Amino acid sequence: MTERITNTGRCLAIDTSTSAMTVAILENGHLLGEISSHAERNHSLGLLPHIQDLLTRLGMKPRDLRSVAAGQGPGSYTGVRIAVSVAKTFAWSLGLDLIGVSSLEAMAIGGSVQNDYEGNGVTWVVPLMDGRRKQAFTAVYAYEGATAITAAREPDASWQEVLPDGIRVIDAWTEEILSHASRLAPDHILFIGETTGFAAELAQFTEDFTGHVSIIPYGIEAEYIGLLANPRLAQGEKADVHSFVPNYTRLPEAEANLLAGLQPKKGEQ
Repeated sequence: MTERITNTGRCLAIDTSTSAMTVAILENGHLLGEISSHAERNHSLGLLPHIQDLLTRLGMKPRDLRSVAAGQGPGSYTGVRIAVSVAKTFAWSLGLDLIGVSSLEAMAIGGSVQNDYEGNGVTWVVPLMDGRRKQAFTAVYAYEGATAITAAREPDASWQEVLPDGIRVIDAWTEEILSHASRLAPDHILFIGETTGFAAELAQFTEDFTGHVSIIPYGIEAEYIGLLANPRLAQGEKADVHSFVPNYTRLPEAEANLLAGLQPKKGEQ
């Protein structure tokens, strides 16, 4: 059995998988400070200044960090790559422990704090990142009771993945969720994240589902990247800096189009 480390030290947490660029520093899983902004195309320019600004506000130097946690995706191809690249650079140059966290899971557990449902049954949390063309980067997580986060600022023991992350066409995805919900009977389903582009489909889902539905726009916060990373760091888990890569979920559009263009047409084989 792996011994748990109670003092995980200071962790830099970053995520750039969506239009939200967010950085936080936590100490032993507790938030010290966070800076978030929305800049769809400026993550590559803004991330390092955000980190430096936060360190300065907290009176810290990079050498005061012990680990770095990065939102590993899925999400924006370019965005995910930026966070992973910066995290790897910090880990390699400063000798920090490195760990990757699902950006969707961080969105889900952070969004659960916004939950307006007052019941103590089972809640399903469905994070949504807009993948364009009525597609979403998404998954389903669940917890039981009033909150997904304990007083010790860790995921509740009931927190679990119900359906794995991927990119889904929203109509088929909501039908799949309904099918699973009819068997597993959650009391409440919370859609969280970039929900605006799916308003019509989520309204239809609300009509079709017999339980309680909440739909809450929400931008990912780096605090929850760190919150999910801390228990794993406490178990001694860390990633290899050289093999650490983003979770893209799918080929970037440019590569997909290139590959499609290279496919031989009928009669050309």
